[in-house]
Amino acid sequence: MKHKTLPLLLVLLLLSSQTPLAFSQQTTSLSDWAAVQRIKTNERLLVRQKNGKEIKGEMIEASDTTLTIDRDGKPFSIARADVRQVYLVSGTAKKGKWALIGAGIGAGAGAGIGAAKYSSNVDDSEIYIPVGLIIGAGSGALGGLLFGATTRKRELVYAAN
Repeated sequence: MKHKTLPLLLVLLLLSSQTPLAFSQQTTSLSDWAAVQRIKTNERLLVRQKNGKEIKGEMIEASDTTLTIDRDGKPFSIARADVRQVYLVSGTAKKGKWALIGAGIGAGAGAGIGAAKYSSNVDDSEIYIPVGLIIGAGSGALGGLLFGATTRKRELVYAAN
């Protein structure tokens, strides 16, 4: 039995050492401006400039020297030398989903706080749980709505050296 496991272990060790080579992919360099030039018209972009400003808009065109996007219905050109990163933005904001999640979490937290404040010795303490539930659900839904409005998928297409 020992004679059969040793060769098997050696084969597995050899194969596992080659795993990075087997799973490596040929990826284009993030500093390749041609990737920006291949983006289709009307795709949503987020451009980070070297001065720290972020500009959102839809792709119009990219030449060798400039990137032109549609920003609020007006063309806006950015010099290639000023571009630090370009992100392709996809998907839609899931405001409803996150509002429901926030409402559930807030309702649970509010009801828990109300239950902690409940005391059988106080006449009006039975109102703490439903009021905590309502206030928690409302504030949680608002927080979830605000968070959900900002979540979209961003794919880095270009990063300057």
